[in-house]
Amino acid sequence: MQPPAQPTPVSLPGTADAEGWRRLHPFSPLLRGGLVLLVLIGVFIANFRDLFVRMIVGATTHQPVGEDEFSEVLGMLSNGQTLLLVLGGVILLLLVIMGLSWVAWRFHTYRVTADAVESRSGVVFRQHRRAPLDRVQSVNLQRPLLARLLGLTKIEVLTGGQGGKVELAYLGHNDAKAVRERILQLATARRSGTDVSVAPEHIQPAAAVSYDGRAYAQPTDALTERVQNFADFDVDPEAAATQSLVRVPVGRLFGSILLSWEAVITLILLLVAIFWGVVSSAIGAFTGNSGFLAAGGISLITVIPLILVTVGMMFAQFNKGFNFTLSRGRDSVRVGSGLTSTVTDSIPFGRIHAIEALQPLFWRPFGWWRVRVTLAGHSVSEAGQSVTQNVVLPVGRHEDVVRVMETLVPGAATGITEGLIGRGEGYVGAGPRSAWLLWFGRRRAGIRIEIPAAPAALTDATLRIRRGALTRSFIIMPIVRAQSVQLSRPMWHYLMRLGAIQAHTVLGPVRVSVRGLALADARRVFDELAAAVLLVQRAESDGHPTARRGEGDEHPAG
Repeated sequence: MQPPAQPTPVSLPGTADAEGWRRLHPFSPLLRGGLVLLVLIGVFIANFRDLFVRMIVGATTHQPVGEDEFSEVLGMLSNGQTLLLVLGGVILLLLVIMGLSWVAWRFHTYRVTADAVESRSGVVFRQHRRAPLDRVQSVNLQRPLLARLLGLTKIEVLTGGQGGKVELAYLGHNDAKAVRERILQLATARRSGTDVSVAPEHIQPAAAVSYDGRAYAQPTDALTERVQNFADFDVDPEAAATQSLVRVPVGRLFGSILLSWEAVITLILLLVAIFWGVVSSAIGAFTGNSGFLAAGGISLITVIPLILVTVGMMFAQFNKGFNFTLSRGRDSVRVGSGLTSTVTDSIPFGRIHAIEALQPLFWRPFGWWRVRVTLAGHSVSEAGQSVTQNVVLPVGRHEDVVRVMETLVPGAATGITEGLIGRGEGYVGAGPRSAWLLWFGRRRAGIRIEIPAAPAALTDATLRIRRGALTRSFIIMPIVRAQSVQLSRPMWHYLMRLGAIQAHTVLGPVRVSVRGLALADARRVFDELAAAVLLVQRAESDGHPTARRGEGDEHPAG
């Protein structure tokens, strides 16, 4: 099999004006103003659906439709004035929607410079959003189902500040990938201190690829290109050759959802409700007491909302994790997944503030883990809202977790296996009285500071934490990302002469903390960690004077 022909390099899509501003795809208003029309059509169909159903059933079964239906339709059609008003209103509404959408499209522009990604929109109230390249945390491609059918893609540029997001909705799929590559190239050059010209350079567009990372052949017609773009998994084709492609089989994803705590707890509650309902009904039938019969019915009714919520959460996990792929590119790590709509996150190297591997109890026999991260940009608004947020590996085996952690966190290449499934060699363990607090998690609890011996690799130092009993957890935090370090002694810790250590990063789902340390060990670890934070951040500041300003760290730790 011969490799497909490489696509020719292209420049950024569209024609730029004198200041470099470009317009979005002409179909973009269809996904904004056009949705209003779809809602109106849905309201019309909802009000007349019974009439339509009866007419369709009568036509298909060759049965005469009732006179009421005919008279209702004929009455609407015979009134010419009413019909004319309705048609005129519909046409006027269409013209208004199309006109407003066209004006909004004309006034919505964007540009990518050597310093920032900018977007301008609005007619009466103008809005100008700017994302500095040295603060870019990730560049995401979002493809809702309707956008995929139209061959469009939305670009979302996330920065370190709260609400720091620039959206470009929408561009053609290939154009969106070219713009993303340009942003990532400029962001990488910005962090490394390379001088980049403001004029757009030619971009090598990423080819459409299959689930296993193989590039499709060059399309010969527009229909083939549209089909390839719809099925594009947006992974780096080089990732498969370099063995840096991580995939999640559908069967494993489905099994992990069924064995998750949400599903298990819901099943237990359902069985308890059914058991109580059956027992109450039997007692009520035997004794003739209506109260027991009512209690049995109520117990079953009250558990229904919980089941619906849990089913919705499980479907969201399946939808988010379907066809999950993680690939390592030249400038970033690319994470993509989705069933009905797809999302691809491109995270530049060195942007992770903390990473955590989780293993629920019922995953343990299969050796499965979930990996999630704290990332500046969408951590403030999205952290804790859903189990699907900030997940970079829905479910994977031990070797997948090692590969993901090595890819996302510089300096984490060694000791990952020991932290995941080892005995915790080199970790400062829990204190002798911590069993009253940690219970079965006492054996696993531990903390370790990993500092490279080479002075040039000092910025790769990490803090590592093990904890958990029913759900095992292993956390790695680059010390350079620490905002502050805290030694705390809540009431029970104070009474048992124990201490807890916590390192603060940007707000996110990963809590970098460990409890139950002996007081002497906690004080020693706190002093060592505080000194390591100052040492590592000073080394980063000396080596890369602009790097720290791009990570969302407003006030480094001291």
